[in-house]
Amino acid sequence: MGSSTRRVRARSSCVVATALALLAVGAGPGGAATPAPAATQAAAAATAIAKAKAKAKVKATSEPADATLGYRANARNDSFVTGATAAPPFTKAWSVDLGSAVSAPVAVGGKVFVVVNAVEEEESGGPRMELVGLDAATGKRLWPQRLIADNDPKATLAYGGGLLYTQTGRGVVTAWDPATGEQRWTRSIGSGSCEYPPTWYDGTLYTQDGRGTALALRPSDGAELWRAPLVDWGWSPVVVDDLGVWFGFDNASYQLLDRHTGRELRRYDVPDLLALGGNPIARGAGALWLRSDDLDDERTVAYDQNTGAVLRSFPADATPAFGPGRVYVAHRGVVKAISTTTYKTAWSYRSPRGAATVRLVAGGYVYVQDGNGKLMVLNERSGAAVWSYQLWAEPHPMENVLAEEDWRGWVNPGIATHGGRVFAPGQDGVLTAFAH
Repeated sequence: MGSSTRRVRARSSCVVATALALLAVGAGPGGAATPAPAATQAAAAATAIAKAKAKAKVKATSEPADATLGYRANARNDSFVTGATAAPPFTKAWSVDLGSAVSAPVAVGGKVFVVVNAVEEEESGGPRMELVGLDAATGKRLWPQRLIADNDPKATLAYGGGLLYTQTGRGVVTAWDPATGEQRWTRSIGSGSCEYPPTWYDGTLYTQDGRGTALALRPSDGAELWRAPLVDWGWSPVVVDDLGVWFGFDNASYQLLDRHTGRELRRYDVPDLLALGGNPIARGAGALWLRSDDLDDERTVAYDQNTGAVLRSFPADATPAFGPGRVYVAHRGVVKAISTTTYKTAWSYRSPRGAATVRLVAGGYVYVQDGNGKLMVLNERSGAAVWSYQLWAEPHPMENVLAEEDWRGWVNPGIATHGGRVFAPGQDGVLTAFAH
């Protein structure tokens, strides 16, 4: 694959955390209010409670509790699945050979979906990216594999609002019906260099083109709602929450945009710092977490979600993951479970190959992709290893194993959980489902 276009900067010896404050919300008109009768107040209170419950119900429906909706689980990229029911020890429920590479699965509604490179590169001159839908309980095909793109260098997958969404390396976004695999609409967002999937949140699809432009699309037909300039070029997944749309480029810069207009709410940027790009960002523990992988800047930094101030910095060579009261940080194969209250280490896990990435936190367990090819499942409270499975052949002793380079290859890696099962891509395009 070709490298992305990036803005090259000179190295800076230090990073100064500076951020613009969020624009203040305008105050309402002054003057004393006329007291309302008790009945009116009670009715107003009941209406407010009903609206709050309706809003909560909508949010719960838009993001199911026991489902994995895309790369790194959800719109926050925090790798945490609330309400997950899968628990080890596991046995193999089913396994299917889908192609030369299988993406991070989307698992929701009793189904599991993946993007695959269905043809070996040497046989076709390039990847043939296809969408696959399977029954989560049996692994049975829901429909024939659907062609996403031929000879396009990447394809990524996400779910939201009842539809699947793919985005190719050249910036073609497509919506699919998960029940039939039929294409609903497709749209090119320009000559992109896209490495991560779009993100659905609260009725809108957010993405970027890898060349300095963020976009919001209408999920029903792909119509462009807004586009906005980004502070940098390069590969960045889209993180979205109630505060806005977040983009980050290593520890060099990030932006927070308004979800409805694309207006910039906050920016942090060190103009003379090199931003290599490609490192995923995550939202968790009241902060935006950015990561750099330069040898002299191998760390993850937490920026306060409200002020932009630097809160914490840890050595890291993988994107952090989150669980209740914990952040999981990996560096040189050592995974640390760190309290988000005291920031003390509760336990640690050490990879025999010096490389590890936390891919999922679900149901009281931490799922680690170990550099030795194993999927390790650890007890969330104690860190004890409770189950493992060899997904990949152990690398040669002389091979340099890297913890995480999620932008390399044909698909983004990851594992999923839903309905008491865990779905994990393995070697040679095999997808395996595990059940208790």
